[in-house]
Amino acid sequence: MEIRQQDGVMARVRQLFVFGLLAGLLADAPARPPHAHYSDVVLSADGQPVPGATVVVHRAGTQDKARLFKGESAGTTKSAFLLDLSKATKDASSVGWNLGVAHAFDGNRGSRWSSASGLPPIAQPSRKHDWIWVDLGADVPVRTVWVDFQDSAAVDYTIRLLTEGEATVMGLTPNGRAGGGVDKWKTVATATGLPNGTTSPKRKVRGISDKWDFVTGSAVIPDNRDGKTRVNVLNPVGRYLLVDTTRASCPAFGNVSIWEVTVESEWQENGPAMTNRVYTTAIDNFVEQTNPITTGKDGRFSFHVANGDYDIHVSGARGAVSYSLTDVAMVNPHRPHAIRVSPGEVPLTLLQSGEKTSGGNNALSLGRPGSTDANNPPTPYRMFVNKGEQGWAVTLNADWDEKKGMWMPRRIRNQSFVFRINGEDHSLEYGNDSFTNHKPPVMETLFRISADGEIWTKAFGGFHGLAMEVKNRTGQKLGVGSVVVLDPSSPFSVILPRRRADLNPAVIYKVEGSRVFILIAGRMTPKMGSAAKPGDLLVTEGAGSVRAVVGGEGVDPRAVLGTVSDKALLTIIR
Repeated sequence: MEIRQQDGVMARVRQLFVFGLLAGLLADAPARPPHAHYSDVVLSADGQPVPGATVVVHRAGTQDKARLFKGESAGTTKSAFLLDLSKATKDASSVGWNLGVAHAFDGNRGSRWSSASGLPPIAQPSRKHDWIWVDLGADVPVRTVWVDFQDSAAVDYTIRLLTEGEATVMGLTPNGRAGGGVDKWKTVATATGLPNGTTSPKRKVRGISDKWDFVTGSAVIPDNRDGKTRVNVLNPVGRYLLVDTTRASCPAFGNVSIWEVTVESEWQENGPAMTNRVYTTAIDNFVEQTNPITTGKDGRFSFHVANGDYDIHVSGARGAVSYSLTDVAMVNPHRPHAIRVSPGEVPLTLLQSGEKTSGGNNALSLGRPGSTDANNPPTPYRMFVNKGEQGWAVTLNADWDEKKGMWMPRRIRNQSFVFRINGEDHSLEYGNDSFTNHKPPVMETLFRISADGEIWTKAFGGFHGLAMEVKNRTGQKLGVGSVVVLDPSSPFSVILPRRRADLNPAVIYKVEGSRVFILIAGRMTPKMGSAAKPGDLLVTEGAGSVRAVVGGEGVDPRAVLGTVSDKALLTIIR
């Protein structure tokens, strides 16, 4: 998504927001949605990004400029960091029917805040402003705000912000005064003439929100026909957010009611509390963008366009670049298509870069759309075909830079996985990096089959071997290295040893809460009850003990836990 500094952008799209699901209605768009997406970085001759370059897109073989768009197509899965406002300080201009201000930030779409209403014909509403504000916890970038109105909706309203410093000067406190008046707050978004909740039944449905996108400068209002919206400030930063209604849907009662106000920000290591949510767009949402395009400070440009073939001309930036890409086929990924070639030719070759490397650099990039919960956000898959160590590899959330010979920083804070045929020794390997950060993954091989059939595995905590989950029937908490025995009366269960050199001993290699795993083949260090040296046979120490000791001569082989193979590590081999 491209971020540009510009004045207010008039919104020309309309969209419905259901938490966990985004649905939209498009207006003034081409008959065929511009689903084909293109993104690239303009580089100089020495490989550096070129900001300020001009990119013109023509229909292939012509001088006709293509209609370019920005936005997102139906089926786009997105991940958002939402501020947890349930315990935040908040205030409202008034409260009606005992529907307090906290209800608009509690995450419960079955509860709502309402301002006080008039009592027609006895008492007519006289307030000019019905507002509600919340403390975001710190000065944070505000990316998106969703306002879910009840049928007592706002026809005219604004979204306003204060920084922490501005609020301090105004003496802002939850006293029903908004720090001396809402007019002193900075207006970041404006809406007038919106659906009134009476003639527009969709605006009365719970869970359908007005969406204000402060990154793209667009506003998406459900069932909006003649209303006007304007994002006044792109990428605003503030601590206190206020929604101010100046005209409500029902002029007789005059109150406004909100089910929920939701705010998306950016993750900060030591910032306010947030939750990560994933949602999916169900309807196309696009606005037209300029052609030509100017590259950003990172040299990047992107656009959506209707399916077809195009010429891309890049120039400018004081002569730093000047080149063209011709006959570039752009296709909607939601509409499968076939690639046909003459017999004997390779149907498709995708390159990580145009420069050849010693290992080769063929790569196919795939994007997993993600799930409807926060457990599986949109994640990049890659397929590499190299002759080096990575060989033929499939990765999840991991990009290999063949030229630098290293893993690149991760795009999302999630685990990384690799499944590959090692091009150096032709072994089959599986590995991962279990940490969830943006740093380049340190891929650790967990399973390996060599070219001559040798099987090797690496278990939890750096121990080598194979493990199996069992039921803990010992009646006590076990730890890594504890010595137990298999329960002869209950399959896949372990109990405490009943005597010295008990039969079928095992060692605990991993504990996850109530889940217990034993090592069934490999090596690790058990808890020891006596000194040992390489070559000693280990057995259970005695009844109720979870330690191992050296067994005597002539011990029953069925009672042997393992053989001490390394004096320094006291590892054992089954």
